Amino acid sequence: MSYTSRRRAAAIKIKIGDLLAGEFVTNQDGSKTLHVKTDDHLRRARILGEITSKKVIDSDEIVIFDVGDTTGTIKVKGGGSQWSGQVFLDMKDLKEGMLVDIVGLIRESADSEVYLDCELCIPVTDQAVKVLRELEISKYYNRKGLGSEATAGIESAIKDQVKLVESDEIKDQILDLLRKPENLEEGCSFDDIKRALGLTTKELEPELRALQNDGDIFEPIPGTFKYV
Repeated sequence: MSYTSRRRAAAIKIKIGDLLAGEFVTNQDGSKTLHVKTDDHLRRARILGEITSKKVIDSDEIVIFDVGDTTGTIKVKGGGSQWSGQVFLDMKDLKEGMLVDIVGLIRESADSEVYLDCELCIPVTDQAVKVLRELEISKYYNRKGLGSEATAGIESAIKDQVKLVESDEIKDQILDLLRKPENLEEGCSFDDIKRALGLTTKELEPELRALQNDGDIFEPIPGTFKYV
């Protein structure tokens, strides 16, 4: 008896908007692939984005995310079978606003929309990963002859890198302030930090949230922050 081996399709790193803009094609064997602008016919994809909404169906052990990047938002379904129980558990505890790296099978919904059937979902805490992914995708676009998209991606990565540097500087300033002897016991209020560092609410809020997520600071009472 002979067996025909079939290689598992590669999970191509791609922007969400390019998945959404793709078109499903039916192959000779009846299977479907997604034709995207790089002229690839994809069965699997790898995306990086933030969870913008989350729905858990405990009875079916299914989690549904909306995951977005700067180019679009796509639905990601995890769980629902005996083979994907670990994926359900991995996704269930993740929260809206978290950055996730997702590998999944490309599927077509009943209303002809593209979604991903999640195989792997990894929470990402290092924002520098976004810059690296942008560069990786840009390099791939360039190999595929999409020079303008590659250039735009590199420019976006440079801007993101500048933002990361600015973010790190603000975080260091916050930690220096909270580590001062006079602030170690009582901490500092949001308004005190804002005034001391000359920041706007929009500039300060995400950095405080990131420091909390990293475990560097905590909020003993709402609106007051202390160094751990």
